[in-house]
Amino acid sequence: MNVLVVADGHYYITPDGTVYADSVYDYKFYARYLQVFDHVYAAIRAIEVKEAPIGKKLCSGEGVSFLLLPYYKGPIEYIKRYFSIRKVVKEYCEKYECAIFRIPAATSNIFCRCFAKTKKPFAVEVVVDPWENFGKRAGGNPIIRTIVRHNWTNIVKRMCAKADGASYVTTNYLQSKYPPRAKNDNAAFTESYSSVELPDNSFAASKVWDDRQKSFYISHVANYFSGYGKGHLTLMKALKILREKSFDVKIRFVGDGPKRQEFEEYAQLLGIADSVEFTGRLADGNEVRKVIANTDIFALPTFAEGLPRALLEAMSEGIPCLSSPTCGIPEVLSAEYLYDFDDYEGFAKGIEHFITNPPLMTKASSDNLAMAKRFSSSQLSNRRTKFYYNLRCKVGASTKLTTPH
Repeated sequence: MNVLVVADGHYYITPDGTVYADSVYDYKFYARYLQVFDHVYAAIRAIEVKEAPIGKKLCSGEGVSFLLLPYYKGPIEYIKRYFSIRKVVKEYCEKYECAIFRIPAATSNIFCRCFAKTKKPFAVEVVVDPWENFGKRAGGNPIIRTIVRHNWTNIVKRMCAKADGASYVTTNYLQSKYPPRAKNDNAAFTESYSSVELPDNSFAASKVWDDRQKSFYISHVANYFSGYGKGHLTLMKALKILREKSFDVKIRFVGDGPKRQEFEEYAQLLGIADSVEFTGRLADGNEVRKVIANTDIFALPTFAEGLPRALLEAMSEGIPCLSSPTCGIPEVLSAEYLYDFDDYEGFAKGIEHFITNPPLMTKASSDNLAMAKRFSSSQLSNRRTKFYYNLRCKVGASTKLTTPH
């Protein structure tokens, strides 16, 4: 049995049809669905390139085929290509027996609404809260942002209520805001799992800090520097406070994108450029984890998330973490380590409290490891597989398929 999957992201396609991405949606991601389905058909909008793009992740592989959409970028181009996009989406929705949509996202939202009209089984994977994601702090055109905020929030609510199955990256937060279909005679199957990949043998040992250490590194990970929502400016302002107090603290920012030059210039403006390093986008998750593992604190000021993969990766390395009390983050990180997105003074205090209190850092390391192990690959794989299996059962699963345990 085949499945249509829509996971919107930045994709690139070469003349021979090979697809690459600069997000988590590489071949390993799509191969997860092959645990239950025979073939994955992934609908994407991709930029045509002449050769394999440097630094991008390979998406193509056995059992995964890509369905191309008319390319568009942003709401204006979407409106211009609306009818051609809708035509192709409708054709794809009519062709496949069942589907899984990662929502909210521009392409996924379009498919989700169209596929629901076919009355065929489908499931949704809710990965972020659109109400928070497009709040006032998101920036951009306030009129467009407000329209998108209300529209996407309503789409997620309706699709969760209509879907045969709904999974969430949080344990409680997203479920409470976007509840699944709950009719007694036809309730939706549900699950909770992240898209993070933490192999069972990849967890670090608990770390120990002592009073002899005087120099500290902070890591921060945001794959794509497209805006201010990941707190780069907040963290740099916090660093300025710490440097003015004569603490020897530096930051390593992992990622790249159109805002990088602006962030570098901001570091210069604050007079902390010599304490800020931009690594660029790294080859894969393993390289990102190496950077995190070689730092003392992971900090992620953010105003909207589902449950950040980078935070879980840092916790799996036994790194003390600071973040913001939004969406699913309070489910994994204690309130004493959470500060509002733009509270740079709070983050400065949190960092100072860590580096002047080695036993606290040691305890945070142990606590974070214990929490991260709840998200080990074996545990999440079992949850995902059961979720996919339930969808397949909705369209008549093969009797040869054994129920996952």
